[in-house]
Amino acid sequence: MPSSTLPFETASLSAATPSTTISTHRYFAAGLDGVDQETNYLFVHIFVASLSILCVLTLFLRVARRVNAHMRHLATLTSLEQQAFWANNKTRWWPWLKQHVLYAPLWKYRHNTEIQLSSAIAVGTLPSRFHTVLLLFYVASNLAYILVLPWSGDGAQIVAEVRGRSGTLAALNLLPTVLFALRNNPLISLLQVSYDTFNLLHRWAGRVMIAEALIHTFAWAANTYREAQMDSIRIALQEPSYQWGLVGTVCMTVILFQAWGPLRHAFYETFLTGHRILVLFAIIGVYVHIDTHKLPQLPWMYIVLILWALEYLFRLARIVYFNFSTTRATRITVQALPSQACRVTFDLARPWIKPKPGCHVHVYMPALSLLTSHPFSVAWTDTHNANALSPVARTKAMEEGALPPTEAAEIDLDRPKEMTTSMSLIIRARTGFTAKLYERAQAQSSGIFTTYGAIEGPYGGHDSLKSYGTVLLFAGGVGITHQVPYVEQLVRGFHAGTLATRKIVLVWSVPNTEALEWVRPWMDVILALPGRRQVLKIMLFVTKPRSHSEVISGTGTVQMFPGRCNPQALLDKELVDRVGAMAVTVCGPGAFSDAVRAAARKRANEGVVDFVEEAFTY
Repeated sequence: MPSSTLPFETASLSAATPSTTISTHRYFAAGLDGVDQETNYLFVHIFVASLSILCVLTLFLRVARRVNAHMRHLATLTSLEQQAFWANNKTRWWPWLKQHVLYAPLWKYRHNTEIQLSSAIAVGTLPSRFHTVLLLFYVASNLAYILVLPWSGDGAQIVAEVRGRSGTLAALNLLPTVLFALRNNPLISLLQVSYDTFNLLHRWAGRVMIAEALIHTFAWAANTYREAQMDSIRIALQEPSYQWGLVGTVCMTVILFQAWGPLRHAFYETFLTGHRILVLFAIIGVYVHIDTHKLPQLPWMYIVLILWALEYLFRLARIVYFNFSTTRATRITVQALPSQACRVTFDLARPWIKPKPGCHVHVYMPALSLLTSHPFSVAWTDTHNANALSPVARTKAMEEGALPPTEAAEIDLDRPKEMTTSMSLIIRARTGFTAKLYERAQAQSSGIFTTYGAIEGPYGGHDSLKSYGTVLLFAGGVGITHQVPYVEQLVRGFHAGTLATRKIVLVWSVPNTEALEWVRPWMDVILALPGRRQVLKIMLFVTKPRSHSEVISGTGTVQMFPGRCNPQALLDKELVDRVGAMAVTVCGPGAFSDAVRAAARKRANEGVVDFVEEAFTY
């Protein structure tokens, strides 16, 4: 039977020199000596079955929730009595599960608030309680598989068993490690699980895989060293299988340190480029190591290579199709805004179906960042004549006197109409790419520059709010871009009578009043929509106003307040006056999101209160 181990294993050490005789059968240093293949395959089957069962349970939960939401949507379209019925919990166990498991942070409060070692160094965030349970199960099960050993045997036999088991598991864990990292991972759409969650699982699956590869390497080295000490290791490393296996393990070890949170966040663009190169060489090294002796894990490597190749081919095809045509390419307009932000509008080469609210895209701008892409929430989408400005941009230009009304009309009438899509984002200046983007726009006399680039996506947007009678949307800073498309969809749907929503409350916390300019053109459109006054209330909290006089609290549906908002107080007030089931969504800084999460958790057992969070923690 062929060997099933990874990454340092061949049938024999046939490269030994005549002066050095190495008895690998005696010391279980290579091949299948001391390896229990049947037990290895048993644990492979248990591992695959465990992940499959978890996927099936998740799919069942998603289908059940979709069916429940659809029934609620249909029942509450026209009936206030049905709204009252669906506002209350029908079981005790589901609210308890949401409060103590699904929505719960790991311990008391902190989840997306970054752990700071200093003002300049952030370690990362803590997983939720549910994610922690999954990760503990994943790590503990892999550890248990390795520890099921013939402890009554001699030392060399036990080490050989460790070598075989850890190698098999390392090769097996390479599959989920790669799958979970893909933007087009089919499980994201099938299970309606966010890429952010899969990226968390990717990081931990990778750590487990690297640990097993290192265990495999050290176990091989230990038994090889028994025979002729360093001479036997030196002779073995003359074989291509061992050499490429060593390349794979070294690259994986470098990745383990290179992907450490503080380094990853501090130098993200450098991390991405280096990560991809290291992963490429690691996969090549493992593949050559396994292929040299046609080990039974070879089909697993084919799957890994196919997944990786399809991911990049699919992404490339979408990028080329939507951003390039025979007559034009995607043109990008970047406008500097107050409070160190930019409004970035992509006029695509081809029209797109309007993305669902809550989705995000990856931005490619070679003029500023040649090899990397960056994820941003989609704030607004228009479909318009490719030879004209987008509707929002045209209105703004006319207001500023840059485009007379007669000229705007001539653009639409005199040129052939080729429809396209414009997609707008708000990008806050931080470091790296975002800082360079803002500085370049700010350096222009007009505060605007144009360039060419591409977007990839859209991704996400799995959470529908159409079946909720009351929707409470929290936004912190630039997180408003995630919420604006939801507000537009819900207001339009309310007027058209196509959704159950009867009450929309948008809560936006901004540092100063200048930040309100970020989304002013789009909010002007929303505030002019029919039915808006009946359904939408906007509450603006300015945390650092220059003076209290600039924060004027209105008495209508748009109100402004100085200071920080209190998510718990706001949610409690709206919960008392709610119509039907309530959805609470948030997008913003970690501490702000954690405060909203805590408020929603606290009231989960007092009615149907569902919590949705958008975050990019990777």
